[in-house]
Amino acid sequence: MKNLKYILMATVLLLLYSCKEEYYLYNDIKRIQFGPDITRIYTPSYNLADTSKSYTFFYENTAKQQDTLFFDIYAIGGVSNTDRSFKLEQVAIPGAENAVAGKHYKAFNDASLTSKYMIKAGAVHAKVPVVMLRDATLKTTTVTLKFQIVQNENFSTGEPANLWRKAVFTDRLSQPAAWNASMTQYYFGKYSVVKHSFFIETTGQKWDNDFITTITANYAMLSYWKGAAKLALIEYNATHPGNPLIDEFGELVVIP
Repeated sequence: MKNLKYILMATVLLLLYSCKEEYYLYNDIKRIQFGPDITRIYTPSYNLADTSKSYTFFYENTAKQQDTLFFDIYAIGGVSNTDRSFKLEQVAIPGAENAVAGKHYKAFNDASLTSKYMIKAGAVHAKVPVVMLRDATLKTTTVTLKFQIVQNENFSTGEPANLWRKAVFTDRLSQPAAWNASMTQYYFGKYSVVKHSFFIETTGQKWDNDFITTITANYAMLSYWKGAAKLALIEYNATHPGNPLIDEFGELVVIP
């Protein structure tokens, strides 16, 4: 029994040591990494939230020529009494339509952003702005901007899984993040631009990410708008006998 006790103690110590290594609980070195929204920082299930964000200029007035996505970043190893800059760089994705600095987004070394890529004195958290530019090519394509933290004079890098983030953006109708797998399976069905446009035209709603997020938080509203879209589809097909609504994939538009 005594040997068993020692074995159990050794196992617990080993597990604690492993966890410490895995999560970089350093107090002797300054590191930096991305993380979830600050309201979710202590919820482990959100550790890898917001790794990718999508956006479209489609709903915006033509006068709006740029917009910004924000990502959360955290310093590890305590606060400092001075501002500390951090460094980001783009990572090209093979085979993807990679965003081009100065064309699709403001470069990370753009002078106007220097003060933004900073952990302020006395703080360990900051919002990282990614400034997207409304280039004409976004009318016909969707670009991806993957970027990562680079070690500099102020920070070493943190957890490998938390060193990168990705922004996907366009200027055409595209699938909102809130139209996720659950919404696809139980409420709206497979996403298509034809279906999305149909929802917008027949209900008078934007069906953008904010709208879908709002209705999914209220079951009654979600059921109502699903029903409204489904009724509109039934009426459309009834008034177009032999010519039902077909999406861009050549498939019949269906709402579960």
